[in-house]
Amino acid sequence: MAVHSITGDSSSLVELREISILFAEDDTSVRTHISRMLTPVCGELYTAENGRVALDLFRRKMPDLVLTDITMPAMTGLDLARQIKLERPAVPVIIISSHDDSEHLLQAINLHLDGYLTKPLNVQQLFANLQQQAMLLRARRLASQQSRLLSGVNMAIQYLLSADANQDAVDFALQEMAKAARADKIFLYHYQDAMLGDREVSLISGFAGGEMVLRFLDGAEPDMPELPYLERWHGLLSQGKSISGPRSAFPAEERHILDTMRVRSMLLTPIFEEGNLWGFACLCDMKRERPWSDAETSMVMTAARGLGSFMGRLKLEEERLEARKSLELANTQWRETFDTIPDMVMVLDTSHQVVHINKAARERLSIAESGPKSLIGPCFQHVHGASHPLQGCPHSALLKDHQPHETEVHIPHMNSYFHITVNPTFDMDGNLAGAVHVARDVTKRREMEDRLRYLSTHDEMTKLYNRAYFEAEVEQLEKGRVAPLSVVIADLDGLKEANDRFGHDVGDGLIRAAADLLREIFRAGDAIARIGGDEFAVILKGVGEELLAIIMERARQMLDEGGHRSEHGLKVRFSLGSATTGFPARLQDAIREADMAMYEDKKARKLKENELSEIV
Repeated sequence: MAVHSITGDSSSLVELREISILFAEDDTSVRTHISRMLTPVCGELYTAENGRVALDLFRRKMPDLVLTDITMPAMTGLDLARQIKLERPAVPVIIISSHDDSEHLLQAINLHLDGYLTKPLNVQQLFANLQQQAMLLRARRLASQQSRLLSGVNMAIQYLLSADANQDAVDFALQEMAKAARADKIFLYHYQDAMLGDREVSLISGFAGGEMVLRFLDGAEPDMPELPYLERWHGLLSQGKSISGPRSAFPAEERHILDTMRVRSMLLTPIFEEGNLWGFACLCDMKRERPWSDAETSMVMTAARGLGSFMGRLKLEEERLEARKSLELANTQWRETFDTIPDMVMVLDTSHQVVHINKAARERLSIAESGPKSLIGPCFQHVHGASHPLQGCPHSALLKDHQPHETEVHIPHMNSYFHITVNPTFDMDGNLAGAVHVARDVTKRREMEDRLRYLSTHDEMTKLYNRAYFEAEVEQLEKGRVAPLSVVIADLDGLKEANDRFGHDVGDGLIRAAADLLREIFRAGDAIARIGGDEFAVILKGVGEELLAIIMERARQMLDEGGHRSEHGLKVRFSLGSATTGFPARLQDAIREADMAMYEDKKARKLKENELSEIV
């Protein structure tokens, strides 16, 4: 397989670094060549020499995207794609096929595959397809991450609102902060003024892997990390700013602190008590370096604001009311954050009832803030206008297995497609409490996919079917039982002369006029295709010799009348040939016979024109 190489700026392929790719190709040289280009720009690359090995790798490695050739030993690319879509429908699959391999085009479209590339492989098109799928995967991950963060922070804030100001409430909120951000460890540090005006940083409590490693006010354990006082950190935290990033993002003089803690990435969020910096929450990743997203930072800081209302007030009964007021403010801030999310977000209970709903969802579903139209019922009633959950409802599936689910659905009354994710929420005892339901409008993406599917089977200039579709249709009909079948081959006369004399714009106008005339001659259900620059083909299903003769007579009469002209005034003229077969398996023979008849018609027309010119 030939590969058209390009040189490109790898910085434009940043999305690929976040995904893993499985590449299946039986040609060793091609597999090696493409692997060398993909390895530096993607997160992880797995290669396979045939479909069976690729399926085994897919099940073990769980890649984000699959790129596969069609023709392979042991298992074809289409069989591999079909099995992948059965096991993990959301995984994008891009197929590579021979340029003239029309046999598999419609099968690939019917499988709803995510890309179709032809050989010789153009690397620029390959990377464009990969980057597009990487962007879609990134959007899905962000939606899932956002849902998880919403669930965790909502749990922490709501519990602090309902609980007394005590140690258990702080411990629970701290743990939920770590779970929401998927941090390996979380510690609570407190700034204290020491003698001689010095300032100290004291470790108060912490969790590792979701388990308590230090109880609040119990005193530090010997193996717990102690942080020195750092002026830079204190200055930024005092301004209400967070500090985050991988180890490499911190100044050199601070990296030894992270090394002592064996930390690869860290996020610090300030905690204020009565307007003064009390301390900070420190979230740590021990195995990976990562930048902390704005969503993660914002959500963790929201939870930290609620946590701050408890600091210094533990076991002080007289200050409980003030703590509750502070938490109400934190809940308002959480609500404001909730309402800034552009996707439709709903918090559901275990009976499908909507517990919380954000501004975007209220507006799309016409649910008012107050009044008769503000009543919130089950999600299926508002989203689908149904009286019960629909088949395939992701929330119903979550209620059965307590696992996250996602799907894409078309909602007719909103005339939109939505990608829906649901993530479970649990109470203090680990029982399922409900779910966070996030619906993202993907209508524009679906329209783009429909457009790409249309372009793969249609000629853009004439809006007729293209050669690839025509060949695929012939393959299907040869295997079917529809008979008789008739074929018409039409060659547009005078196109070269129009291009040479008037330019290609005039020639293109003549081609479009020819397509319009063919639509007028033949039936709406006939497959009319542009199979070359000036060549067209028509397949007439169920049309025998007698009906074909009538159609061809009408076509020649319309051509002789000469009434059909292009937008530039050029007359549309065709050389026509036709044939009929009663056996679908012999459709190719009929096509060749019609093609030969067309050339005979062209010669006869030229001979007649020459005789007329000699007479003149």
